[in-house]
Amino acid sequence: MAERIYKLQPDRTVQLRGFDHLGASAAVHHATANGFSVSGQFRDAADFAVVVLYDADNFYEHHDLKYLPDFRFDGLKLDFYVTYSGLMPLTSKKYPTIDWPFLDVELASGGRTKVRLSDHASVVATPDEPARAEFKIAGEDLDAWDRVTLWYQNYAFDYVVPGKVRTEYEIYAEGEGHFHSVVIRDRGYGYEELHGDSSAEVAQELRDRINGVAPGYEADPEIKAFEGEHPWMIQLERRLDDGTSVPVNVDGSFVEHLYHVKESTVCRALRDQINAASYDTASTYALQAELDGTTLKIRTTEGGYDTNFLRMYTTSKNGRLSAGPDHVQFGGGTSTAKLHISLDFGALGLKEIRQMWLTLAPRLADSQEYEGSPWSATFENWTLTGPEEVRRLSVAGRDSVRIGSLDGRCSFEGAWQPEDGFFLDNSARVTRVAGASVTVRYHCQKTHDLWLGTSLYGDRGGVSVEVDGVKAGEVNALLGAEPAVVTRRPAAQGVAPGHHVVRLTSLSSSPFYFDYLQAVVAGDVPEAALADAFLTPALDYSTDHAYKLPPARILWILDKLGAVGPLNEYIGIFWWNERKRVGGVMPGLCLEFGGAFTPGDQVFVDIGGQRCGKTVLAAEVPDSIARHFAYLINANYVGVWAAADEAKLWIRARSAAAAYEFPVKAWVERAAESTGTVTGVPGQLTGGSMGDWVVDVEAEHAVNEGARAWHSDFYRLCAASGRAVTTAVSMELVNPPPGFAAQYLDGRPVLTAMGFGGLKSSHCSFSPEMQAFQIRVFTEIAGLMSAAGATPDLQMGEFTWWYFSNRTQENPLGGMAYYDAQTNSAAKAVLGRPLHPFGGPDDDPEVNGGADALFLRNRLRDFAAAIGRAVRTAYPSVKLEILFPNDVNHPKPIGIHQLGGRLNRGVNLPSEWGTKVSSGFDRFKIEALDCGAWSRDLDLARKCMRLPIELGWPPGAVRAMIPVFRGSYPWFREVAYAKDLKMDCTSLWAFDHVCLYGINLSALGVGRAYRFR
Repeated sequence: MAERIYKLQPDRTVQLRGFDHLGASAAVHHATANGFSVSGQFRDAADFAVVVLYDADNFYEHHDLKYLPDFRFDGLKLDFYVTYSGLMPLTSKKYPTIDWPFLDVELASGGRTKVRLSDHASVVATPDEPARAEFKIAGEDLDAWDRVTLWYQNYAFDYVVPGKVRTEYEIYAEGEGHFHSVVIRDRGYGYEELHGDSSAEVAQELRDRINGVAPGYEADPEIKAFEGEHPWMIQLERRLDDGTSVPVNVDGSFVEHLYHVKESTVCRALRDQINAASYDTASTYALQAELDGTTLKIRTTEGGYDTNFLRMYTTSKNGRLSAGPDHVQFGGGTSTAKLHISLDFGALGLKEIRQMWLTLAPRLADSQEYEGSPWSATFENWTLTGPEEVRRLSVAGRDSVRIGSLDGRCSFEGAWQPEDGFFLDNSARVTRVAGASVTVRYHCQKTHDLWLGTSLYGDRGGVSVEVDGVKAGEVNALLGAEPAVVTRRPAAQGVAPGHHVVRLTSLSSSPFYFDYLQAVVAGDVPEAALADAFLTPALDYSTDHAYKLPPARILWILDKLGAVGPLNEYIGIFWWNERKRVGGVMPGLCLEFGGAFTPGDQVFVDIGGQRCGKTVLAAEVPDSIARHFAYLINANYVGVWAAADEAKLWIRARSAAAAYEFPVKAWVERAAESTGTVTGVPGQLTGGSMGDWVVDVEAEHAVNEGARAWHSDFYRLCAASGRAVTTAVSMELVNPPPGFAAQYLDGRPVLTAMGFGGLKSSHCSFSPEMQAFQIRVFTEIAGLMSAAGATPDLQMGEFTWWYFSNRTQENPLGGMAYYDAQTNSAAKAVLGRPLHPFGGPDDDPEVNGGADALFLRNRLRDFAAAIGRAVRTAYPSVKLEILFPNDVNHPKPIGIHQLGGRLNRGVNLPSEWGTKVSSGFDRFKIEALDCGAWSRDLDLARKCMRLPIELGWPPGAVRAMIPVFRGSYPWFREVAYAKDLKMDCTSLWAFDHVCLYGINLSALGVGRAYRFR
């Protein structure tokens, strides 16, 4: 039955836009109507991943399933719970170098805006924990003008003892009857000398009266008395700790004030300063302090993992009053909060939206280079509320009609050129001439709207639209997007049933693309097409239509297309490997502080326009200045980190990416008599290099974090629905470790440009190191399948020697790619001489009696067999398949590219693979993509397809891979032939082309005006 889908429905609209740098990984998985997860691994501080929540111009679904562009969001409200792990938290105060705190929105008008999600968030579980630190105040012997300062970033919590806390007086006996007195505030303590009293005895009598020891006296409430340096001396010392002062004098001498200051007084004063400080809470974590005796316990008022980046240090005038330790790092802060995000699009002014996305970024590393770590984001209780008519998404229903640019019912006038691309049938027409037109004739049985398939971009033009000779409006294809967007735009509404003639006329010399015209009878997604288990598109995890989509969305598309047969997934060459950085340098520079800094000095460091400073309150050594800036930079800056080494301050960029290049300035504004200096400036954080992201064969896992999560979900869903799935692994690696790549006769490695990011793929050699790695890969994937409840089913995809020679007229020393060090050594051991210098794929394999070709063939055979044995030992139920490309391995060159040759066939098809019993495989998959897609020779394609059956394989154990990646090729004839041969099933290469070109798997309709199933 028909299915209704909605905007922002995770399993129908959410996708990965991508992630930065080859070392990273990310995947969207476990998508349902109520939530989804994203996980992966970042390896550089500049890495990030973008998750698209909604794209009105849907790139991914098959044309039969692709929802109509709908920008309406007024009246809709989105609520969800989200938990981040290993990512920059949405609540972090750090400056967003990229948009990790925001929901980014591209409006239908073309403008962009962003919404800070923390402004619309509340904590529902596991709140973030604050970070904590402690200082012990030591000052038992403190005295006047002693000073201690706690530094928190550029906040100085400072205490100076305001005056004496103790004083001493000398007492001298004057003779019998002399009266001695001590006055404390308004309280007097006197003693009249007796005959024979010594000075020491008089002093003791006064001390006893002050301390309440003498009969009739109570201890003074504010002062304690002690014996001074000598017995005839009285030392008066404050008794309280409230910070007030008390006047004292002895024997009528001058009045002194003693201050009630103790360690506890200092603690309270510092606590109060910390709690009363006016923090810039937009960028700085506020602090809260409390006392535990003379221990000052400090915590951040908010939680967050980056509160652990905070450090405080102390300076003291002398050792009588101090805080210890001399520096402390906060700890215990966490970012674990589950947040409830609530977004009312209308209230936010977001009434018409073309696209919206989230950006996920790695957590900053504290005071060190980013080492890489796994991360995840979990979105739950995902709910969109509002009017049903606004929430729902519509598709072109069964009664719709689509007429593509290749259809005979399109008549072009003026200059129109064909252009291949991601268009219907892989082809569109483009004009750059005003007045050029296309006339389309069609019939639709229902009242309908007209939509125009076209390409939107910043240089595009527009067309006027006439329906049956009456102008219906214009379609403007101008859109400031990168890259160009192939989509639909409305051309006319409410067109009556029947025959119609539509004329589209170019309005300018700006390019306009005609992809198709569609008479749309809008509705819900139709019920699935008739199930066909013989024909299923294959997935390539390297393509956008696999790694960027949650498995639930991919499998839904396949189910709706009726493609329910065994699914062949190629794990690809880009996105599944664990990688490590080899080489690479993070830019850095060193500042050095010197001289004598004095109170009143102002010291500044400016990095990329962000200035931080220090005010010198007391004489401080250069080491202390360097440490201050290291703490300040690490607590606040996001593009750099710092370390102090005595008086040197090392500042290093967090990444070698261009965005992390900063100018650095530093200077001192000196007070009088200061000689403080800073050297090493001006400077520039440049000159770094990213290095190479090389496959890490020693990592804990062979498959990276994102790919493991994606495949676990993929296998789980396949198992739950009863769909068989085979995952293929090839001999291709991008940036393999040294020694892995196959090498041509001249020693050069096999490198193939991939047409993506300048990356090149290496076909690898059959070395022991590659074999050990492949065993890990196959075993790990089998384990993921088994854990998900699926039968492990794996394919050795194109496990062959490389097909081509690098020998040319310019490179006469080139040849075939059999000459890596390991193969050369093994050949010498087996043959007793160097391997024959084969020059090309059609060389005679019988040279030297065929010994050299046999050696190569057996090396391939043994390599594959060892992998098979290892996987079967670990997972006895595993199914193994070999994929053999019979175009490049045809025994004589064929097709327009003249692929194949005697040598290729001789070394790449071990005789043991000729039968199921001797091969070690459960199935044989045949392909000859060039014969069909490029040569368009059905006879050649059929001939190549027959190979495994002619060798002796039972047809039920044979499958075929059939190309659909070039438009207008009659691939269905190959499928029909495979069925005639009674093969088990066929796979179409590949799923992305089936969707992008709108390939009709049911082959219904007339010409190219498909009638929807």
